[in-house]
Amino acid sequence: MPNTKRDLIIRSLLERAAEITIGNGYNTNIGENAYRAVSKIDPNRLPSCVIFPLIETAERIGGSEYLCTMPVRVEAVSMTGIINPSVLSEIILGDMRQAFFGSPISSLIEEISYINGGTNDYSKNDTVLVLANFSVKYFSTITNPYL
Repeated sequence: MPNTKRDLIIRSLLERAAEITIGNGYNTNIGENAYRAVSKIDPNRLPSCVIFPLIETAERIGGSEYLCTMPVRVEAVSMTGIINPSVLSEIILGDMRQAFFGSPISSLIEEISYINGGTNDYSKNDTVLVLANFSVKYFSTITNPYL
């Protein structure tokens, strides 16, 4: 079964998320368990990182293609251990931003931008949830989403 260009981009984002490990030079291991659009994470699967592709917009460019803008939410969950949740959330956010702005994620992506991120809920004593929102732009032909 063929994959749309959008699906291939989502897969490449998921692959990049899976690279976020200390062994790959990052400061956390949130990529040890990387998932696509799952709403519940087994506590035994922490730390984890989840990619949520959201509803995109499309702008017609010329006569034959769209410039598509796909918002992507990335959620990372980790046990806090002895690290202050605020400190850990900043480290995780830094890893997420670095991962998606390091070397090119995919030749299919025209541009990726960091929109916002962080955490505003420190109520859990044992885990921290960090969000990062990105905007991914790519070109797609009008008549064929697979190109």
